[in-house]
Amino acid sequence: MQTPSSPDEDFTNEILSLLSTHTALPYLFVGSGMSRRYLDLPDWSGLLRHFATEAKVNYGYLYASAEGDYPALARELAREFHEIWWNEPKYAKSRTKHSDQVVDKQMALKVEISDYLSTKSELRKGTPGVDVDALRDEVDRFKKVVIGGVITTNYDKLVDQIFPDFPAYVGQQQLLLSDAQFVAETYKIHGSVEDPSSLVLTKQDYDHFEKRDKYLAAKLLTIFAEHPVLFLGYSIEDENILRILENITCAVGADRISELGDRMFYVEWDKSVDSPKIEPYLMKLEEGIIPLRRIRINSFSPLFDALVKLEPPMPAQVVRMLTKHVYDIVRDPDVTRQPVIAVPINSPGADGLKVIFGVGPYQNSDIEGLSTLGLRGIDRRRIVQDILEDKPLSADPDQLLKEALPEVLKRASFGYVPIFKYLAESGRINRNGKVNTKGLPEEIQNCINKNRSMNIQDSAKKRFERDVDGILTSPAEIMSSDLSYTFKMESLILLNPSGYQVGELRDVLLSILKSEGVNSKSTGFFRAVCHYDRLKFDVRS
Repeated sequence: MQTPSSPDEDFTNEILSLLSTHTALPYLFVGSGMSRRYLDLPDWSGLLRHFATEAKVNYGYLYASAEGDYPALARELAREFHEIWWNEPKYAKSRTKHSDQVVDKQMALKVEISDYLSTKSELRKGTPGVDVDALRDEVDRFKKVVIGGVITTNYDKLVDQIFPDFPAYVGQQQLLLSDAQFVAETYKIHGSVEDPSSLVLTKQDYDHFEKRDKYLAAKLLTIFAEHPVLFLGYSIEDENILRILENITCAVGADRISELGDRMFYVEWDKSVDSPKIEPYLMKLEEGIIPLRRIRINSFSPLFDALVKLEPPMPAQVVRMLTKHVYDIVRDPDVTRQPVIAVPINSPGADGLKVIFGVGPYQNSDIEGLSTLGLRGIDRRRIVQDILEDKPLSADPDQLLKEALPEVLKRASFGYVPIFKYLAESGRINRNGKVNTKGLPEEIQNCINKNRSMNIQDSAKKRFERDVDGILTSPAEIMSSDLSYTFKMESLILLNPSGYQVGELRDVLLSILKSEGVNSKSTGFFRAVCHYDRLKFDVRS
């Protein structure tokens, strides 16, 4: 006689059936409730309350003054904390380590929040996700789920430990301007403890975030339109989620809202339910009502069991690498590699080719413009690889100046892009350092001026004169010092180049690039690469 299935097993099978009707793997949208559950981290209110106590400020007064608006509360708390941080002896070590980062009244609080959460973000003995048997079992299952990727507004490192093979993109700018493949990746849209300046915390941060919300929504729409999305660890009325969904539904249009809702699952932990429950829920937004599914559970194990049983077409990391390299065939015009020739699979022209690769239909006109199309698809990181001789480009330098770099500069917005290598190789810099920009777009001239007049803040110059000049004499010595990363990048730019070989600067920058971490995506890193580019290729330097 067959043993009847349990409610948990019935739920697992039902969720598995619902998710299996979609051709793409689900994404997880992870909120602070998950970090609270497994790491015992505070929610936003608890975090601000903790630092109000540190600043000796009455939290109730701040809350009432901000009328319950947490970003406004955080702004006022940051102002109070700024004074404490710069004057209290207890923060002396932190000031030594981070003073060059604290450039406004918000940064001291962000630095300390990052340090505080970093020390409490590890899944180790002393955290519920390790000490509590039931939660440790959930974490073990969580690590095995089969998903397409993770989106989170959390600052902490929980998802980095659950999915260590997923590269993380921090903040809106990295997601918007990166070469993200949208396969097996983590998007930390409100910042990360790894980079305090990336935290979306105060009213000012949220105002800036919301200005670019529409662009973020456009990126996220590609996920929501193709993948099921499960919200974990959020209140069903969370303002951050509601704001993002408002923008996504606005982009989709009222006639497709129900189709969008069919892919959305809102998961709530509810200790009052005896067994998992799936029920319809109408989420009211300004653009309309999204009919989604609401899941109430007292344990995440049955849900994770369903996600573990999903079958990917192939391992997620393989899909990600395949996506990246197929894309690179088009955007990377390296003439030293095997030529890419588009022919029908049964064509006589295919004889003798090592690889026959076909994706979709094509016309002869598509092939004719392939080289130029590839140039326009190059990104800033690819340019840096070429500048540092890590992965040289074999494209014509003048074509790069006309086709590739203007597009890179548009995508990089206010960022720094190295350019003098291509000006020198195309013979556009004369012996006096004058650049011939005839036939080049306006973006190129602006970039030349910007890179030649690279400004360093007076506070950084004074600190360099006090702590570095005459003490550290090479790029390697600067990088091995205990200076903060941001100040190291500024010091590389300020260091007298007559005291070292330019190749030494290239070596330390290449080491950062190959580390693949947050540092290799920072503004300071790109500024330092532009400085190297000038030293090596600009006659005027």
